[in-house]
Amino acid sequence: MIEYMGIPASDRNSRVAVVTDSAAALPPGLIAEHDLHVARMEITINGKTFIDGASGELDDFYLQLARSSEAPTTSAPTPSEYLEQFRAASEHSDSIFCVSVSAKLSAAYDSALVAAKEIVNERPSTTVRVFDSETAAGSEALIVLAAARAAAAGEPVEEVERITRVTAGKVRLVAVLDTLYYIHRNGRVPRIAMWTTKALNIKPVMEYSVGKIGAIARPRSTRRALEQIQNEMLGDLAGKTAHVNVMHASASERAEELFRWALENLDCDELFITQFHPFMGAHTGPGLVGASWWAE
Repeated sequence: MIEYMGIPASDRNSRVAVVTDSAAALPPGLIAEHDLHVARMEITINGKTFIDGASGELDDFYLQLARSSEAPTTSAPTPSEYLEQFRAASEHSDSIFCVSVSAKLSAAYDSALVAAKEIVNERPSTTVRVFDSETAAGSEALIVLAAARAAAAGEPVEEVERITRVTAGKVRLVAVLDTLYYIHRNGRVPRIAMWTTKALNIKPVMEYSVGKIGAIARPRSTRRALEQIQNEMLGDLAGKTAHVNVMHASASERAEELFRWALENLDCDELFITQFHPFMGAHTGPGLVGASWWAE
């Protein structure tokens, strides 16, 4: 986390404004409910650039991805995009807390740092903290919402940052891939691995969490893969207050099934479904389904 601090002003409120990027794929309703400011990413495939925030657009992206022989290109939010969000946030708050997608995955974090310096130069009464979530997708969404709740409760930016850091250390993301083709196309796995999983109908269950990245199981059907995800969730969340984000890449029926299972088997204080943003989905392909979660 890096902070840029100005001189406090008295004409704005002390509530912390929360900024993030669209890799979190938060639904428009949650963005509005928590008064979040979102820096947009760009994803282009077959000459078409897809717009964040509309599920129909994302469904169309995955349809295009399945048909295209070309890999899509993804672009992090630019410093000017972050600056636009920081300006909007600074209109009503003198403290801004920005949660970015992992700096290991995107230049978003660096863009946010550049914009943070600029907004403090423009408006010296503004303080900005930029926090690297070290995650993406559903995990980033849960981290952002934890920050937003702390801000809404009137916590100072230091406490918002502490709560966010604690949450980030708890969140897990586990998902099943329908195919390794797209990861292979992006140079992440060898061709033989792709062929083997296809021939044996293996559905890799992958984890992307702080300090743990890779396959955790290789079941031979989607049903068994979903059961593996459910077992992971039960192991972490049974008997606890749970925060769960079910996510999918153009696989809404399976996502709804996992959502209903979580509703019936877990004590969820927070439970919602999101599309897997093309920033990540460009590498995993359509058909992915999984969840991010943490327990109080």
